[in-house]
Amino acid sequence: MENLASNIRQKLTGTSFDTPSEKSSPTGPSILNDFRKIQMPTAKMGLGSTEGDLIYMVKKYLEIVGLVVFVWILGYYHFSVSWILLIVFIYLFRQHQRTQFKERHKMLTEINKNEEHYIKARLEELPSWVFFPDVERAEWVNRIIKQAWPYANKYIDKAIFRDVMVPMIRGTHPALADFSFEKLDLGEIPPRIGGVKVYTDNIRDQIMMDIEVFYAGDAHIKSKVKGIVCGVKDIQFVGDLRVILSPLINTIPLFGAVTYFFLRKPSIDFKLTDAGTLVDIPGLNDLMLVQINDIVASMMVLPNRQVFPLVADLQVGYLRYSNPQGVVRVIVLQARDLVKSDITLLGKGKSDPFVKVKAQGNEYKTKTINNTSEPHWNEVFEFVIEQNETDSVEFEVYDEDPGKDDFIGRAQFPINTLLDKEAVTTWLTLKDVKKGSINVCLQYFTLTTEKSALDIIEQTNNQMIKQEKLSKALLVVFIDRCANLPRSKKTRREPNPFCTIQVDTNEVKTHTFESQTNPLFEHISHILCSNPVQQQLKIQVHDARSNNEVIAYFEIPVKQILNMDTMTIDSQEFPLKSSSEPLDRASIVLRLSLHVLSPVRSSSSPVQLPSPTNSLRSFDSFAKQNSLTDSSNKSSLEHNSSIDRTPSDHQHHLDPISEHFTPSHDKTLLVSDDPDLESAPFGQIKLGIRYTVNRKSLSVTIYACKNLIHVHNQSLPDAYIRVYLMPDFKKDKKKTKSVHDSTSPVYDDLFEWSAPLNDIHRQHLFISVKNNSPLFGNEQTYMGDIQVDLSNLDPEKNSIAWYALHEPNTSSAGLIKIKYDPNDQNTSHF
Repeated sequence: MENLASNIRQKLTGTSFDTPSEKSSPTGPSILNDFRKIQMPTAKMGLGSTEGDLIYMVKKYLEIVGLVVFVWILGYYHFSVSWILLIVFIYLFRQHQRTQFKERHKMLTEINKNEEHYIKARLEELPSWVFFPDVERAEWVNRIIKQAWPYANKYIDKAIFRDVMVPMIRGTHPALADFSFEKLDLGEIPPRIGGVKVYTDNIRDQIMMDIEVFYAGDAHIKSKVKGIVCGVKDIQFVGDLRVILSPLINTIPLFGAVTYFFLRKPSIDFKLTDAGTLVDIPGLNDLMLVQINDIVASMMVLPNRQVFPLVADLQVGYLRYSNPQGVVRVIVLQARDLVKSDITLLGKGKSDPFVKVKAQGNEYKTKTINNTSEPHWNEVFEFVIEQNETDSVEFEVYDEDPGKDDFIGRAQFPINTLLDKEAVTTWLTLKDVKKGSINVCLQYFTLTTEKSALDIIEQTNNQMIKQEKLSKALLVVFIDRCANLPRSKKTRREPNPFCTIQVDTNEVKTHTFESQTNPLFEHISHILCSNPVQQQLKIQVHDARSNNEVIAYFEIPVKQILNMDTMTIDSQEFPLKSSSEPLDRASIVLRLSLHVLSPVRSSSSPVQLPSPTNSLRSFDSFAKQNSLTDSSNKSSLEHNSSIDRTPSDHQHHLDPISEHFTPSHDKTLLVSDDPDLESAPFGQIKLGIRYTVNRKSLSVTIYACKNLIHVHNQSLPDAYIRVYLMPDFKKDKKKTKSVHDSTSPVYDDLFEWSAPLNDIHRQHLFISVKNNSPLFGNEQTYMGDIQVDLSNLDPEKNSIAWYALHEPNTSSAGLIKIKYDPNDQNTSHF
């Protein structure tokens, strides 16, 4: 007992005391005196024990009192109840946004504090170096950044915020002429690097790195305009930064300059303080975030880049611009079996779907199709591609609503799978939703300076689609600088110049400079031209200080660039004009280059002009043919168990999935040769199973069923199929559409799971056929199931075969291996 008292006393007081040498009774007075001597830690107990708790309670009390008084005032002055409902809606919506913001901030903060613990807790949000072996973990770099972060504050304060951002912000609008930073505290938490991927095989004289950067620190920044102080805190930043060390030289530091830019628009979020809380309401806050993202994009998102020279007298001007690698044409055709997010009074769902198409930092939107889950869009979008090895085309489907649009699925397609194909038409399974797929057509065009290619692309465009202005060439405009710009006529002050680059309706804007007559823009723009022979390039110089007045302009026909030997006008100075008065020595330095789109030709296809008889047919007829595919498939099944179908002649070359899963290419195992199908009392199901290596994706196509059991004496079943990937992906369940009144339904539904091949080999497919029975009906629900073992999955083979269904809810059949056709010697390498 004496030892226990001694230990407790040492833990709580940090001191030791003498114990009696004689043993005493457990209940003796010495022990009681020892416990009385124990000093408990001083702390206040109970509600409001600390100053922070008291402040929190006061703030909460004032919020409630203010809300009650405000509602009382509305009632006292007989305001409509609609105002109360509107205010409550805004309050709840803002609370929801704040909760999401806090969750994101907490997540990134936890990663900064203890990455290992967070990884174990949140396996679904691992950094890229976990999934991709070519992305390396850069923990040693994070340690260096953390150690040097306090010393970097002063440099970032002067070199970035005060020398770069202050003049730029002042030049955007006359009202911001006195903008300044009142407080600039970047805090103690530094930015963090998630992973680094190094490219050394692309170009010999450069080293290229992709760096994942994210920041969720404790920075607090305050700015002042017109005497009003506005601040931001809890800044969140996530982006993919590309760093290029080029050119490599034989003297220290071994490379002449550092070029850095973001591959796509980074994600930026923050919380407003001081006077900024007045605009921290839905709508205005989102508008401000859009403006900030646009400013960052105009400076550091492709095709714009920043160059930091390291060696004097080294020509690095060419590093500020680069020609893109190609153009991707995307045709959003249709969708099927979309989630019905709107519930009507009669209980039937509906959706008003539209699609957002994203690539290379650009985003386009289709029109909205009302009241359907099977929409047809048939719209074309084109994207300039800077890096075709790593970029993807992303599709996000939404249900348009008066308030916030409902998300009903997303899909993506890697661009590198298009590089050796003429055209790809495929169905993509929508992710993050229970069902739905989208039908798209994609085509990749390389860029060439051969003038003869203009005739090829013109005929290709005319034969592919009607009533659309498709691009034939890409114009790259690099504005280096302007000189001797005119001053304001009234005030004689130097202008705040910015430029707009325009070809027909396509317009691009540069960033704005403050009080400059010789601004150094170094801005690059990519403009797609539908008719380079007749179109005109017009560059206008505006003064933001004078309500964006045009103070000078320059015009040149695109045909003049086309007629150059290399289709390039390299860094030439042109005189500027003015519509009001002649300009003295005002000029602009430009680099202009034109590139003709060239369709990709497969190795077996000779490069020649397409003829009307064998070229791509018109898009209208393709859309019509595509919409009739399902009905023709259903009728053919009733007469032929192999389900032969006619392929679409628009699909000159299909992607790794659609090429092998198009039934005209199928080599289905014969029913008579398969002993597993001799006795199938619960029916049969036709499956297509394939793994695509370069996409790291397992694709499973549910083609059809036949000879399904009857679930009711008086009606045929309404069969649908559930697909699970067990055991690691059991939560990601897939579902086909329901086919009414049929024992031989046709589905043709494609499902995908993204995972490495080694992980897929440890899984098995669980496929269950069910009847879509009424809510209070007495019909049977389960009609049969099957489990397919994926341990023998071969990425170089494609399996399309019939399988026998077994009694539902039993494990008597066990796992069945994937069936491959032994006579099919064709392999494919994708």
